[in-house]
Amino acid sequence: MNELTYQKTFSAKVKITVTEKDMLFGDIGKIEKTIKVDMNDVKPQNFTYNIELRENRFGKTWGKSAAVFEVTIEALAMETIRYIPDVDNGWLKVNIADGDTVSLPAFLKVQSEYIERAREYFTILEGSYRGRKASVNLDEKNNNSSRLLLDINHGSLIRLQYSISKNNLVVDGREYKTTNHPESPWKKGWYDIEIPDYPHPGGRYYKDRSFRAKSWFRVGHDGERYMHTGSRSLGCITITEVEKWDEIYNELIKARKGDFLYVVPRGIEPLLPG
Repeated sequence: MNELTYQKTFSAKVKITVTEKDMLFGDIGKIEKTIKVDMNDVKPQNFTYNIELRENRFGKTWGKSAAVFEVTIEALAMETIRYIPDVDNGWLKVNIADGDTVSLPAFLKVQSEYIERAREYFTILEGSYRGRKASVNLDEKNNNSSRLLLDINHGSLIRLQYSISKNNLVVDGREYKTTNHPESPWKKGWYDIEIPDYPHPGGRYYKDRSFRAKSWFRVGHDGERYMHTGSRSLGCITITEVEKWDEIYNELIKARKGDFLYVVPRGIEPLLPG
């Protein structure tokens, strides 16, 4: 049984039935109890019950002897916040509740809700699908365990500075070569950078040189300007050192501004064209 609750104590009714396998008479013992789980206790909590099974023939109990079965129920209170795993070069395919199949980026925060028929159901808490319900199949290669991760740390500060005149992007003091499109100039100022939205097919040309080539970061609140790797630019911040793109990706993918959409905490440092 998997349940989601925000209470300090979680109560649930349980019914336990013990049945003797007999060709003629199947003796049955039953109990019904309410267990109360302390949601602040992270250790397994055990509830043990004794169930008596007496010989029964045609609706009547025979004899005074009884078999006593001890049954233990173990409850474990777990944090429901999970994160998308880093698979398939940074993207996990999931089913959105309306039936669409989409790819979610690595380390995206979600809230696990329940498991049913070998699928885990959750709510997406950030990114372009924030607030949507989704599900993913359990990990068959690992005893049908959850694919979602625990204990991912978001939030390291990052400083970015982009210069068109120098054709470079500086990330925490490290410089990377870029190219730009002269007919799509940038205005000097501050820009937010979004969590990756979907695998961009344009990155497929560089997958042999970068595992993360399909992961693009939108710059600004709308439009089609992204930060990505490649050899040409149509107005994006294009990192031409393809082999170094994974370094930039690793710096950005776990960073968060705190508004569930952007990857840089406290806003991004000014991207300074020119």
